[in-house]
Amino acid sequence: MSETEKAKRRMLKRPAARRTLLIGVVFVAGFVVLAVIGTLVWEWSNSVAFCANVCHDVHPEEPVAYENSYHARVRCTECHMSRVGTLYNMYLKTSHMTHLFSVAFGRYEHPTEAETMRPVDESCELCHWPPAFHGDTVREITHYESDEQNTQTRTYLILKTGGGQQGNGPGYGIHWHIENQVEYIAAEVDGESIPWVRATFPDGTVVEYNDIISPLSASEIEQAEVEVMECIDCHNRVGHPFPSPDLLIDLAIEEGQLSADLPFLKREMLALLSAEYATQEEGIEAVHTVRERYEEEHPEIAAQYVDQIDQAAEVAEELITRLVFENEGVTWESFPNENGHGGHSASVGCFRCHDGKHLSEDGESIRLHCNICHSIPVVVGPEELVPELPVSTGLEPPSHLESNFVADHRFQASDACEGCHGEILFGTDDSSFCANSACHGQAWPSVELDAAFPHPIELENRHAEVWCHNCHEGIERPAFECANCHEPPMEPHFGENCEGCHTTEGFELASVTGFQHPVELVGVHAELTCTACHTAGETLTYECAACHEPPGDTHFGDTCEDCHTPEGFAGAPLPPAMHPVPLVGAHQRATCAICHADGERVPEYICSNCHIPPENHLPGECDDCHSPDGWIESVAPIVGVSPAIPHTLELRDNCLLCHDPESQVRPARASTHAERINEQCGLCHKPE
Repeated sequence: MSETEKAKRRMLKRPAARRTLLIGVVFVAGFVVLAVIGTLVWEWSNSVAFCANVCHDVHPEEPVAYENSYHARVRCTECHMSRVGTLYNMYLKTSHMTHLFSVAFGRYEHPTEAETMRPVDESCELCHWPPAFHGDTVREITHYESDEQNTQTRTYLILKTGGGQQGNGPGYGIHWHIENQVEYIAAEVDGESIPWVRATFPDGTVVEYNDIISPLSASEIEQAEVEVMECIDCHNRVGHPFPSPDLLIDLAIEEGQLSADLPFLKREMLALLSAEYATQEEGIEAVHTVRERYEEEHPEIAAQYVDQIDQAAEVAEELITRLVFENEGVTWESFPNENGHGGHSASVGCFRCHDGKHLSEDGESIRLHCNICHSIPVVVGPEELVPELPVSTGLEPPSHLESNFVADHRFQASDACEGCHGEILFGTDDSSFCANSACHGQAWPSVELDAAFPHPIELENRHAEVWCHNCHEGIERPAFECANCHEPPMEPHFGENCEGCHTTEGFELASVTGFQHPVELVGVHAELTCTACHTAGETLTYECAACHEPPGDTHFGDTCEDCHTPEGFAGAPLPPAMHPVPLVGAHQRATCAICHADGERVPEYICSNCHIPPENHLPGECDDCHSPDGWIESVAPIVGVSPAIPHTLELRDNCLLCHDPESQVRPARASTHAERINEQCGLCHKPE
């Protein structure tokens, strides 16, 4: 081929090369553009905005909680999908495609839960490496009371974070659970209840603990899924905390959003934010009634603190959106693990295991020691200085190291404790070491201090008010008998069995319960205390005279019950059937003392012993003329007829029996009759 032909051939090939080159350039450029677009899309799909607004707008409360968390600068994917390579991350993201159907068609529940959290070694531990030495942390917790002054209290404690490894660092404190293997079985998905725990200690010892209140059987343990404890078991809400109304209000006051100068601020805000609302809109409307509440209950305060009340209403609206969410029925309480399981004030937290009721086979509980994770809290008032906290515990007696010490120290307290802790004065006023309000002034409903040692006596009423050491006096298991704590006035008091008379309602005022008293305790007897009769613990003969001293030696008879009843002892009438004279008419209305003066016996039951006749009275027996129906306006009797029937002049023959037996009655009336009547007529007759 000539050179000319070769040149022509080369010229023909040049456009194809150009086209190929152009195609190559376009392809590369397109690939770069697609790569850039893909990278931007990838980055956008991993952004917080995408997760919160596009993908997870189904639960809008979570992004708000995230923005108020310690991890607000950490992207969602760093925890939920790990810091792993791009290809592996793409694979993990495709696993979330199953949620698209639920999101697109609204097939999800509220509140939603993360079902696919990554292992902690792919997420948490990429920043928080457990072997690293973490040391201890001083915490100051500020709280405001619900009183008029919104009284501030500050609680100081040292958190024993611990960390490191047993060989080259302090494997103690809170992070002991990571340094040593702790396994558990959760009864619920959220880990709120843990009935079984297995711990492997540094020396290789393995101990299993079972909840004795609701234990798992051997077969249940064998079939259950055993999980290894990791960071997320305690820090489960670190990325999305949902604080309680009480905590939110305290933070708002501390940060100056609310004024503590406004009287009753904490109380009013807590009442508004803790109420139940059907919807978020209803809650927002309710919190705007702050001013109305003050004007109704505290008009002077409402007039004086206008700006502070308006400020409270604005803050309350913002806080209610963090407590009551857009989806009806979803509130902060829908996420019960407030700030995670790492605490134990607002959630069960540490007490899921350290509750005193997880016992080993030999009866030892999981250590229920407050100071293994933090120092003993110190509470001070608003005007008090920051307290001095001990940086080390120092030497402790062996009793302090027992696993059940917190439960046992209640009755181990004695004068021996005063060398370190001062005078033993239990209480909640922070006046002494043992009056710590952070310990004794709190309620720990999930803790069972008596689980390892159930009390043989039910602690109710007065028993519930007594400090344990008052009865135990340092002895763990004394003989549980009343006489060990209560000293009777004399031995054997009123019997060997204290419970026969005494109850826990009150020991001084004993009531005879379950004891058959020889005398029925009714009427006034039922109102008396035992000591009113049983003086000095003497054994009584159950006779009236043993308690009631009669006025005279024989009083009105030897048998008190003939006259007296338990309904009332004073002025008792003699039963009519017992009296020698029938007590009818006026006799029945008379008191005994009218006749029985000074408690003396009446020598003979005749009328003249009680009734003194007037001068020149008619002779004869009293009952010839008088009847018990009335003695003063009596009438003369008719012989042989009932004395209650009055006489007439037609029956005047009967008069001669008394007036003048020797005279003769003349038939004339008036003057003739008057001449014959003696001077005694006036005793019965009136002149007219």
